[in-house]
Amino acid sequence: MNEPYESLVESERLLAAAEDVPTEGRDAAVAALRGLLQEWGVAPRADSVTGLLEQAAETDDSLLHFRSEAAVLDRFPDEPDAAERAKIFVDAARARLANI
Repeated sequence: MNEPYESLVESERLLAAAEDVPTEGRDAAVAALRGLLQEWGVAPRADSVTGLLEQAAETDDSLLHFRSEAAVLDRFPDEPDAAERAKIFVDAARARLANI
């Protein structure tokens, strides 16, 4: 298997877990963005959702529409809606990879 694929599979697993353990939502978003960057041939430089989002936006600036959700996941990772917020990033990564 390759690293981008493994990151995306991990994001899906974490997203499912986030329904019961909200802090897994932030990790799902991080994994999805890492996988997307890796698939684009870009080495992830950040450890935060916001940092990875901003890095991914260097390739696709439409991702900046999700900046506020990234900030909330970074600052409040245990909020009950973390899974819903994380799903935004998992779906965004999936959609962009479908176009490759």
